[in-house]
Amino acid sequence: MAELYNSRGEKQLMEYLEYYHLKKGYMLSFNFNQKKQTGIRRIVMGEKLLIEAVV
Repeated sequence: MAELYNSRGEKQLMEYLEYYHLKKGYMLSFNFNQKKQTGIRRIVMGEKLLIEAVV
């Protein structure tokens, strides 16, 4: 279920980037699962770049 919320958030942020004519955005995700994978990852969709930090 968390993965579904995450992918929806990524899609929404990409739409914001498009609306505001930006090429790069940032997303901070708080994950309280015991088996979480923390870190930073880059998501590229077309010309848009989303930097996601999971804590």
